[in-house]
Amino acid sequence: MTCSIKYAVNYLIRTLTVTTTVLVSPLSFAEQTQGITQQVQQAINKNPRVQEKWHAFKSAIQGTEIAESGFFPTIDFNANIGYQKQNYGNSDSFSTNSAEISLTQMLYDGFETSNNVARFENTQVVRYFELMEQANLTAFEAARAYLDVLKFKQLTLIAKDSLKTHEAVFNQIKQSVDAGVSRAADLEQITGRLSLAQTNLLTEKSNLHDVIARYLRIIGQMPPKNMTPFSVPSSNIPNKIKSVLNQAYSNNPKFYATLYNIQAQESLAKSRKSGYHPRVNLTARYGIEDRDEFGFDEDRTEGRVGIEIRYNLFRGGADKASIKQAYQDVNLAKDLRDQACQEIRQNVQIAYNDIRVIGSQLPALENHRNASSKVKTAYKDQFDIGQRTLLDVLDSENEFFQSSRAYISAQYDKLTAQLSVLTEMGQILPVLNVSPNEIPSVNQLTDEPIKFDPNSACPTYDINQAMRQYEPHEPREIAKPDTTDTDKDGVYDSIDLCPDTSPNDRVNARGCTLFKNETVSVDIKIPFASNSSEVQRQYYLEIKKLSDFLEKYPETVVEIQGHSSLDGDANYNKKLSEKRAFSVADVLTRTYGVSPNRVRSIGYGEEQPKINEITSRANAINRRIEAKVSAEFQQAIKKNSF
Repeated sequence: MTCSIKYAVNYLIRTLTVTTTVLVSPLSFAEQTQGITQQVQQAINKNPRVQEKWHAFKSAIQGTEIAESGFFPTIDFNANIGYQKQNYGNSDSFSTNSAEISLTQMLYDGFETSNNVARFENTQVVRYFELMEQANLTAFEAARAYLDVLKFKQLTLIAKDSLKTHEAVFNQIKQSVDAGVSRAADLEQITGRLSLAQTNLLTEKSNLHDVIARYLRIIGQMPPKNMTPFSVPSSNIPNKIKSVLNQAYSNNPKFYATLYNIQAQESLAKSRKSGYHPRVNLTARYGIEDRDEFGFDEDRTEGRVGIEIRYNLFRGGADKASIKQAYQDVNLAKDLRDQACQEIRQNVQIAYNDIRVIGSQLPALENHRNASSKVKTAYKDQFDIGQRTLLDVLDSENEFFQSSRAYISAQYDKLTAQLSVLTEMGQILPVLNVSPNEIPSVNQLTDEPIKFDPNSACPTYDINQAMRQYEPHEPREIAKPDTTDTDKDGVYDSIDLCPDTSPNDRVNARGCTLFKNETVSVDIKIPFASNSSEVQRQYYLEIKKLSDFLEKYPETVVEIQGHSSLDGDANYNKKLSEKRAFSVADVLTRTYGVSPNRVRSIGYGEEQPKINEITSRANAINRRIEAKVSAEFQQAIKKNSF
């Protein structure tokens, strides 16, 4: 082994032993975030998408003022100067002048104006939360762009140092080969590794170019030369997934935008009902003209004050259709709420799991990097005494480079996942000390902010716990089944759902008596608000009891029947009872997963009252939901109730 190769290898070892920059600096958190705060603030103030949402919010404010103008009188002034010819009266041609001022004050419009005001007020809050959502997303994108530039600058520096070292070793070995003191195979080895180092640097430079281009798009300016690393204090993120989700449901602006959008659409539906009401206006006018209808030159004045009533009797079904359309828009708004809830749940669960997994990986990655460093040194020492080849040494150097790169990338990936969780929780702006300019608080926009219970949002699932069922388990000895049959029906007690059937009864595989053409009616105690078909969340438990029963007896089917009181229009009551039955059936299938093939809904309206009278007590009893359950388990139905 020649001295020149040993010198080259020693140079390689010495120069490649770099210290990886650690993200957590000794600076305070406020000092750490000072650099990124300025960049995120710049992005929020200048980003076109934020500006778009800002102008949409300002437009909604003007829309509210337009709607409120309906409460105020309308004042019009009309004047005309003209020349008239006629073949009757005093003159056959003359000039005529007139002027009139009129006032119209709305007294009653079927609450159209008040509901329109409510709709625009809620729309204004929707636009506010959409603005905040875009500000949060822009803050996250800007922070991620900031981190990506930091990461790829660091990775580029490592790749550049690696290339410089490989070039120096290549020159040393080439000189030795040219002098005839080294083998050509050594030159081939270092040539291949030099090409790999060049490729690594080009890759990192390309990545850095791309993230800078994204940085320029999001923030609107080039990254600063001196970028301060920062970290997220662990206290900002709860240590349980359920707590994170609860904070997300309570603070995520996208979710609240959907909640206020439902209220806006409900107000629109109420305003559409004004078509069934009369319009009452107070009108007053005063006018003057200089000639009468016969052309006599005399000043005439006229004034009038009165109340005008207009009641549309037929509009071709437009009012009815517009109401139906509005309620479909309400359903659409509710679907958007459910979609937002599910997206928040998914994003939180993925990002929170990334924090957990990467946090567990970081110690191993650091150990890998440290071990690679030790292996590199050991291989160098063994190379000096002829126990390792140049290829072994170069492999150890490349492994150290790759392990350092993996460790740096994991640090930034964890920080990005933390920022993602903060974004879904609606906390990224305060954590980064960023405040959008001129944006009011929600309390300044509405007198009654929505108080939302996170427990009524989409269900929280612990995916990690559910995944345990897919993990391999040690085989267990299969226990022998218990053959005890107490009621002598041929079904073992361990699987017998009806343990006291008669020995003479025909039973199914679950030990329950078979029967045909029998149904059992069960009242589901769900009170509905007047003229409403919405099932309040607090009454879902009644539907869950029915769901549990249907799950326990999969051969059963159910018919959800809606009934109304005798008070009101029969056709309207029938349609309302259909909607109520459908709402209960929808919760049963969509929320609790009962197969739609087993569920049918029908509305009977006033056809089957329990009390044939119109009183408060009778109305409350007649306005009900019944479940008609048909099953093959006579014994089970008789012995179980919901």
